[in-house]
Amino acid sequence: MKLKGCLMGAVTMTAKEYLRQLKTLDCLIKAKELEKERLISLAEKVSVSLSEKVQGGSGGGAENAIVDSVDLEKEITADIKKLVELLEEARGFINKLDNERYKAVLSMRYISDMTFETIADTMHYSLGTIHNLHARGLKEFDKVFSEKK
Repeated sequence: MKLKGCLMGAVTMTAKEYLRQLKTLDCLIKAKELEKERLISLAEKVSVSLSEKVQGGSGGGAENAIVDSVDLEKEITADIKKLVELLEEARGFINKLDNERYKAVLSMRYISDMTFETIADTMHYSLGTIHNLHARGLKEFDKVFSEKK
């Protein structure tokens, strides 16, 4: 199951790798959001300590932290836009599958980021059945994706 032309240009991906990039990008966004919060907190701490000192001089650390957090926010916004586009594209491919159970499992796993255990509980199937549906769904996804590209 190799897919061409995904996320990284001409790099060949499996159906699973193509869908997993959604989770990877979401995790990167969350990591950047945490870093932005850390920078803002740092800037606030530096601002408080500076206000206790004599007026004058540059804010240095606080200014740098604020500039870095603004730059990071721009990156986050671009990543979110990219993630939304990828989610829409993946949802479109998943919706082209004929089997409703495959659609449900792949959507819950990759679009909604649910664990296999949660999917099994939600669909009232055994974990083994969910893994089986997932594997067969990926094969069908590969066919749909290959026809589209």
